[in-house]
Amino acid sequence: MKPKNIKRLQERGKDLRAYILNPNLVVVESVSHPLANHVVTVKYLRDDRIYARCTCPWAINGGVACSHVIAALEHLAEVRGRKLSFWTNQADAQRQKHRLFYLTGGQRDDGIWITSRPARCGKRRHVIDEAA
Repeated sequence: MKPKNIKRLQERGKDLRAYILNPNLVVVESVSHPLANHVVTVKYLRDDRIYARCTCPWAINGGVACSHVIAALEHLAEVRGRKLSFWTNQADAQRQKHRLFYLTGGQRDDGIWITSRPARCGKRRHVIDEAA
């Protein structure tokens, strides 16, 4: 199930704390329960596809690209000096003229598109601590 308002989820994800446990496992705070966390697993597949799953109710029920997955991917990109944008269709993503990825939850072909570009120095909204 693809989200309808991906830009709102992207904004929401920017306010979440993310802790990288390893390159394929990120813990992200819950949106609805600030004292709870969700685990996001990330696998980098062939053909610039990314498989990401979360433990939140949206993802468990087939949703792709919850705010936790977005926060996890943004933080993973940030530590590599990259900035991500998320798109519901390929045409919009391709117009950006940046590196392109396809995010899937693995159930159907209803994922979202991600563009990646170099981050600008001094433009960080907040710093996220990483788990040791």
